[in-house]
Amino acid sequence: MERYAVIGLGRFGSQLATTLATNGAEVIAIDRDRHTVEELRDRVTLAIALDSTDEAALRIQGIEQVDCAVVGIGHDFEAAALSTVLLKRLGVARVISRAGNDMQAQILRSIGADGIVQPEDESADRWGSRLLAPFIIDHVELGEGYGLVRMKVPESWADRPLADLDVRNKHNVTIVAINRLRTEEDSGGPEDREVILPQPSSQLLGTDMLVIAGFDKDLKRLPR
Repeated sequence: MERYAVIGLGRFGSQLATTLATNGAEVIAIDRDRHTVEELRDRVTLAIALDSTDEAALRIQGIEQVDCAVVGIGHDFEAAALSTVLLKRLGVARVISRAGNDMQAQILRSIGADGIVQPEDESADRWGSRLLAPFIIDHVELGEGYGLVRMKVPESWADRPLADLDVRNKHNVTIVAINRLRTEEDSGGPEDREVILPQPSSQLLGTDMLVIAGFDKDLKRLPR
C-alpha cells in the first residue's frame, strides 16, 4: 500500500487527503491548526497537528517513510519552501509542492521539489488520480468515476497487436487513440507525433502514447 503525507489542510489539501484515503491509500494528514486536523481525523489514516517546518517533529512522526509527500500550504510560501527542503533532507522519495505562481514554482523546483501543483489550475481530485496512478500522464474526468487518460504503452503491451491484447474484455477499458512518433522522413522534429485510430490489427510500439477511456477503478489497475 502506498503511503502519503499531505501537509497543509486547506480546501485543496483536505480534498486531496480524502481522495487518496478513499481510494485505499495510507494517508498522514498534517496541519498546524488542531481544529482543522480534528475535522479530518475520521477520513484519513492519521491526522496530526504539528509545525511542518519543525524537523524534529517530522522525524518523530517517521515522515521519511512515506512514498510521497504533498506540501499543500497555500497561505505561507516561506513555510511551504522550508517544508519542501526538510522533506527532501529527511529522505522522502517524492515531494510535490504547491505554488501560487510561476515564480514560486521555479523556486520550489530549485530547492528540490519533484513536482509542482497549482490548485488554481488543477483540482485535488485530478491530483489524487495522478498520485494514485503515476504512470498516467493526464486524466480528464468525463463523468463521476469515469475518465479519459493519456499514458505510455505498458512494457507488456509493446510490439503486440490490439486484437491480441483484447483490453476491453481483459481490463474493461477502451483505447480511443494511439499517439505515435512520426518516422524520421515524415517528422518535423524529434517530438512530432501523429494520431492513429486504433484497429484490431494495430501493433503498439514502445514509444507510443495511448488515450484510454474507462472507469477510474479500472484505469488505475492497468499494467505499467
